[in-house]
Amino acid sequence: MSEEANDENIDIINSQEYEEQKTYINCGCFQLSIGIIYTYTYIAASILLNIINRVIFLTYKFKFNNFFLFLQQIICLLLFSVFGNKNKTFKKQAGELSIKDFMNFKYYYILFTLVFTVNVLSSFIANQIVINTTMFVTLRKFVLLMIFIIDFFFANKKFTKLTILCIFLMTSGALIIGLDDFTTDYVGYLMVFINNVATVIYIKFTENFRKKTGFTNLKLLVYNSYLIVPILIILIFISGEYKKIYLYFHTNNNADYNLFGLYYYLTLSCALCVVLNSSFFLSNEKTSSLITQLLSNSKDIFVSGLSFIMLKDNNFSFNKIIGLIISTIGAILISSNSILENLKIGGSEKKYYIPIPISSKNEIEFESNKLESTN
Repeated sequence: MSEEANDENIDIINSQEYEEQKTYINCGCFQLSIGIIYTYTYIAASILLNIINRVIFLTYKFKFNNFFLFLQQIICLLLFSVFGNKNKTFKKQAGELSIKDFMNFKYYYILFTLVFTVNVLSSFIANQIVINTTMFVTLRKFVLLMIFIIDFFFANKKFTKLTILCIFLMTSGALIIGLDDFTTDYVGYLMVFINNVATVIYIKFTENFRKKTGFTNLKLLVYNSYLIVPILIILIFISGEYKKIYLYFHTNNNADYNLFGLYYYLTLSCALCVVLNSSFFLSNEKTSSLITQLLSNSKDIFVSGLSFIMLKDNNFSFNKIIGLIISTIGAILISSNSILENLKIGGSEKKYYIPIPISSKNEIEFESNKLESTN
């Protein structure tokens, strides 16, 4: 092999030094990155869960946050226990689960459980206080902007012009949509802001966990289920929520509600919670947190539409139509770009150079010789 070819191969390794290695699923005539599949699974689950939770909170007046979160996490715990013992793929992704393993990074797991609890409970409360779905969605858009500011100005990450344009379109479109529904509900806005901050911490925590520990985020999710269940039981009794739940089901206050419908939505919400958290963690590992959040923001178009049908809390106006068009353009651009970047035409397997950090002349020569021998 010539020196020029050697230099070219070394350049290939250097250029891909920090790139994530993508895994593709063969779909016959095309291949699709597994990372983007996780992302869109998360988006679909998020759309349904957002609407279902608002139905539970606003239609059935079921506002027992600690108990609701307890139901979701107990289902997660049961499913993880079953899969943890029987499913080989789950074992491979989660790794070792034991007291000894937990103690190695106990501070990470405990801190994550606290962040997770604050994030979910603040989301429940914000959903209940900010009744108008459009206004809630508008305020939640600032999560995307907050992550972009952190990544761009503090983490010095580079973004394409298309990514920045899509962030601008989706954020500005959401603000225009929210103009007609703006009120002086400062308590509601404060709660959404708290939820936004908790969400940003949650997202960045999960993004950096694997980089710092080498473990998959699924391990975080499993340990969280074990830690949070006893915490929620204590909160249910300390807050007196168990008494309110008893009264809810044994008085005439809920005579107008179909309890079978409530049970159905609670069950569906708990099942979707498992899908949502698992797919979010896997998406956050395969793609960056900003791209995950940017793609996730496209779901708000469907959330607003479904809320209009199911909750009747949205009235379309000129501002909402213009804002929706702007947000939709941003969503289409980023979604199309993500699909193109994660799609490969043809069914043959795509080969990758495995990214290897190169820090010295000897290592460069070693990699160069290895490439030469394979050719």
